Formats: sequence, C-alpha cells, structure tokens
Amino acid sequence: MDLLWPIELVSDGLRNLMRHKLRTALTMLGVLCGVAAVITMLAIGEGAQRTVLSEISALGLQNVILDSVQPPSSAVKSSSGRHGPQLFRYGLTEEDVALIRGACPSASISVAHQVKSKVYAGGERIDARVLGVEPDYFSLFTTELVRGRLLTPLDDIKRHQVAVVTSGLDAELRRSGLVGEGFIRVGWQHFRVVGVVDLSVPGGDRAIFMPYHVARARFGITTVQREAGSVEFTRTDVGQVVIQVADESEVPGTARMIRRILDDRHEVSDVTMSVPLDLLKSKQRTQRILSLVLVSIAAISLLVGGIGIMNIMLAIVTERIPEIGLRRAVGARRRDILMQFLIETVTLSTVGGALGCVVGAAAVPIASHWLEWEGIVTAQSIFLALVVSWIVGVIFGLAPAARAAQMDPVTALRHE
Repeated sequence: MDLLWPIELVSDGLRNLMRHKLRTALTMLGVLCGVAAVITMLAIGEGAQRTVLSEISALGLQNVILDSVQPPSSAVKSSSGRHGPQLFRYGLTEEDVALIRGACPSASISVAHQVKSKVYAGGERIDARVLGVEPDYFSLFTTELVRGRLLTPLDDIKRHQVAVVTSGLDAELRRSGLVGEGFIRVGWQHFRVVGVVDLSVPGGDRAIFMPYHVARARFGITTVQREAGSVEFTRTDVGQVVIQVADESEVPGTARMIRRILDDRHEVSDVTMSVPLDLLKSKQRTQRILSLVLVSIAAISLLVGGIGIMNIMLAIVTERIPEIGLRRAVGARRRDILMQFLIETVTLSTVGGALGCVVGAAAVPIASHWLEWEGIVTAQSIFLALVVSWIVGVIFGLAPAARAAQMDPVTALRHE
C-alpha cells in the first residue's frame, strides 16, 4: 500500500490539474520556456566549445609555433649604400633556429619559408598564404588528406614545382571555377596542385604549401617592393618554425626557454609565438564563463515560471479550502495535505520541464542556423534541465503546500 501511495498522489494531482486545462497550460508555459531556453543555450555553448577546441587541438597541443612578422619600418634595422635602396631585415634567422635546436635537442623542429609573391589561379589573383615546408611539416599538425598526396622528400630533392592546398582554398577555387588544369601561379612560377589537405594552420585555411628548397631557390629570402618611385628590399631568413615536444607537460618550459632566446636576440617584436596549449586553456576558461552567463540568462525564465507556479498554486489552495477541511476531518494529517499539494506542484513543473526539453531540442537547429554555430544537445544538459525544473517545483510549491497544511479543519469546513 505504501508503494502505491506516491502513485496515487501523482494521479490525483494530474486529475486536479486537468480540471482547468487552460490555466494549467499557461502555468506550465513559463517552466517550458525556461527549460527550453536552458537546453538551447547549453547546446549552443557545447557546440561552440567543441568547435573551438577542435580547431585549437588541430594546431597540435604539443607545438610551439613561431612566425616572422614585419614590424613598422622605423623599428627595423636597415643597411644601404650611399645612394642605394634600403635593405630591411626582420624575423627569424638561421642563427635563431640553430640556438632553438640546441636548446631543445629532443624536440621535433620543422622550418618553413614564407613566400611573399602574389598568387594567381585561372588568370585571377587570389588571396592565399604561401609556405615552403619540409616533408615532416604535416606530421606536426592534425592533417587529413582530402585528395591526392602530400609533399615528399623526393619533391624537395628533385626541386619539383608541386603544391598542396588547404581544403578551404580548394573549395573556393572550385566554386569560382578557377581550378583550371590544376595549376597555380606564384609570382611567375607555375606549380601543379598534387594534393588537398584539411589542415588548421596559423593564418587561416587559405594556404599553399610547396617544397622548402623549391621555395628558397625560386623566390629567395629577399623581397622587392616598389612604391611611389622608391624601391625597398626586405629580407627574412626563416618564415616559420614549428617546435613539437614529446609531452604536453614540456610545452610551458619550452615556450619560456624559446622566449628568452628571442628576447635576447630581437630588439623589436618581429616574431610572434603561438602556443596552442595556452590558447586552449584560455578558450576553455572563456567558454565556461560564457556558458555560465548564457545559462544564468535562461534561468531568469525559470524564475518567472516558478513565480507563476507559486501564484497559481496559492489560488488553487484558496479554491480547495473546503476539500482540505473535509480531508482533515476524515483523518488526513498535515503531512498528507502538504505532500498532496507539493506533488501537484512538482508534477506541474516536471511536465512543463519535459515539454521544455522537447521544444528546446527542436529549437537548437534553428538557433544554430541563425547563429551559424553548431548546437549539440547532450544527455547531461537534458538531465540538468529536468532536475532544475523539479527543484523549481519544490521551492515554489513549498509555500502554497505549507499554507494548505496549516489550515484549521473546522475553519476550512465553514469556508464558503
């Protein structure tokens, strides 16, 4: 009999709530909207977090990436003849690479050459970053071969004019009809595209990779810029260096060591350091704060829904005062009256929460399309939303239930 008691209370509560269908539906609407908002916000937050973490992880959490960047001309060391053009030098040097190799003997180090020539496809200029890379460059990142092949040591030795492009650039070329015969022109040199890769690299998903020594032999390390009748030469020995350590725990110490080397040798900020592991931790902290803010905003709807539940339950208690007096007169205890109304409130909020989960899950694709960010509904978010709706029912139903339980049976029976 004791096992059937809660079931009887729930069924009795449902019957009482169904006496006024419209009022019950409107009361549940607040909880439904609140839970749906929580589900949607958590899904968007989870999707955003997974997307960002996936992109950062693709850079290699064991990597330290150095890039040469051009500082303002006034901060760069220059040399020139008495009447000749100026030569500006900036960025990583061969000596920097040698010192880094000596300081990190157990790390895998790959050097890339930055090509500054303009890029053309199908006779039209395109915006893309060009790097001459060593064959092991792709192994240092999360690389997926979409089509064709990667660069090989033989391409570097034989000086083959071949190139590999990222999937984002390849898709854009195909949409624009610029694929042509599979050739891309860099400067005045033509390169045959032999592969397409899905690879996240610093600088975006619009990159072209060619053999390292081909890039240095064809384009050199000095770039000529002609503007307004003046000629300016810029020289960069090394465009990029990727250092991969054996374990993630070694990344902070390696990054500090490399930073000290660069600070001692470079007076200006002409080298940027990217540490995906630090970036990942920073993004995780930011994402947690963002998710908390989103859920807090959505929780306001639940608060409003809870206030609505308490308001309607107080009205129901007032309507059913004679019923309460009759039940007390035939032997019902205060605890029984308390449980009766509390279970009705929890049933109301739980049904509203369940419907809110359905509505929230259905709203995620719409919100994802609108925000252009993938939404992912997890079992944890649904469980959390249901628990929260249940807690809302308990908290906001406790006062009306206690009021009903505290009524004097004689006064209740005389109530009209």
